[in-house]
Amino acid sequence: MRARRASRTASGTLSSKGTKPFSNSKLALSPPGLLTQVPRPHPFLTFEDSQAPPQHEIANEDLLRSLTARDVAILTALDQYRYLDRQQLEELFFQGPRSSQLRLRFLSQSGLLVSWRVRRQPGRIPRPSVFLLSSRGARVLAQLSGASPDPFVKRAEHARNRAFHVLHDIEANAFFVALTAASRNLRHQGLYHWVGERGCWRAYAEAHELGPIPDGWGRYLLPEGEVIFFLEWDRGTLKRARIRSKATYYRTYFRGRQRAATTNVLFVVPSVSREEQVREEIAAVISGAASESCRFWTTTTERLQKEGPLGTIWRSTSSRVGLKCLAELPNQPRSAYSVDACIGKPAWWERRPAGGQGA
Repeated sequence: MRARRASRTASGTLSSKGTKPFSNSKLALSPPGLLTQVPRPHPFLTFEDSQAPPQHEIANEDLLRSLTARDVAILTALDQYRYLDRQQLEELFFQGPRSSQLRLRFLSQSGLLVSWRVRRQPGRIPRPSVFLLSSRGARVLAQLSGASPDPFVKRAEHARNRAFHVLHDIEANAFFVALTAASRNLRHQGLYHWVGERGCWRAYAEAHELGPIPDGWGRYLLPEGEVIFFLEWDRGTLKRARIRSKATYYRTYFRGRQRAATTNVLFVVPSVSREEQVREEIAAVISGAASESCRFWTTTTERLQKEGPLGTIWRSTSSRVGLKCLAELPNQPRSAYSVDACIGKPAWWERRPAGGQGA
């Protein structure tokens, strides 16, 4: 478990622009087939990345005038979530593949984005290209935000130079993108907040507090409540002792906190056998506990892919029978946030200039 500094209200308030309403394309929830074992610093970089236009220190006025609110939202999303593939960006911001390809090409050729073409392994289906914010894109975003460029550029360079867990990050991000797609046409539901791993870390750091760092944090709005959840995306590589350590840290952190019992920790695991291992480790942590803390739930990637994130796929770690859907998990009182401004709703970025992590 990575314990860092952040907000005291992490159990419910960690977070202090078209959509794609008619798309038939599917999310790439399965591994994108990146060659992660190539002994080079950047096994994912492509020739088109090395041929990116020169990085200008100050964006010219013509470029700034050419950027739309949706363009700025795309830059913001990559600043917040580090890695998004083409299909994920298409689901979040476009109505079809052609419009997304053209606009992403323009942003890449303008030097605002870096694209990594996913190279196919033998027997693997090709996956969409992966996009990152370039250093120039970071400076432009900072200029548009009226902020110092240094933190933006540092985050962009860190994502590009330290891409050790890019496959894991893309898969975890795919969960949130799938949730926005599944709730897009639901009138009274939606994902309002999506805070990435680095966003959670910064929130704790700003509040000078130690807290659990998940792979993502979300606020899902319901008609009469909202589900607050922490996502743990498990690829089956962690030892069981590390799983128990994670569960122990969550339980210790939330024990006795307000609304702890309505804070959910979701583990997504690669197989049924792995799910049983995770459940056993969590059960060892919560058995005999006298005080209320957060609730743990598990599912497999197979159930997730078959039923979707809103399907009846979540198993309680305190019971071996019965599955629940996300809307049935313990929820907190409904906030004043508008469903129309949820991520993935029509023109959602126009209502959320600070992106999915902002108010």
